[in-house]
Amino acid sequence: MPWGRILGNALALNRDLVAFVHSGVAAGVGTRDAELRPSFTRGWGPEVSADGSTLALCVIAPSGSPTRANLEDNGAIAVGFSPPTIARALQIKGTTVSVGAPSPEDLERAQRHLRKFSVEAEQIGIPERVSRRIFGVPADFASVTLLIEEVFDQTPGAGAGRRL
Repeated sequence: MPWGRILGNALALNRDLVAFVHSGVAAGVGTRDAELRPSFTRGWGPEVSADGSTLALCVIAPSGSPTRANLEDNGAIAVGFSPPTIARALQIKGTTVSVGAPSPEDLERAQRHLRKFSVEAEQIGIPERVSRRIFGVPADFASVTLLIEEVFDQTPGAGAGRRL
């Protein structure tokens, strides 16, 4: 398995994949309710654990939002990663193991990610002010950690949707 190894019920990501997730990629977060109705939001500051089996990030999920309710109810989550500059995409699916208020370190990691994302987006003509608007309001963030269970190549082309 070139992208990682099995670690109990989790899939451990390798260094190349971790570097991609930690770069200036956009992070889209999908959740669902008990009736399978989806909810979509943005994630910031992705951080893969040292052993590669969990992913932590700040998710725009204020109290009372469908995303927050879904994370707290069933925990099913999918996070898609794609840089704005190239057609490469990756999806990580898993189960939420914690949801809470972001720590100062979480918020700083989200700000670092925003800076990296802004540099990427500026390469295709998107001004930093637009990236900051996409970032949202940190008061609406939830700190989320998920156990990585499935990884998919979502890069457009013949291999799109292939489980890694």
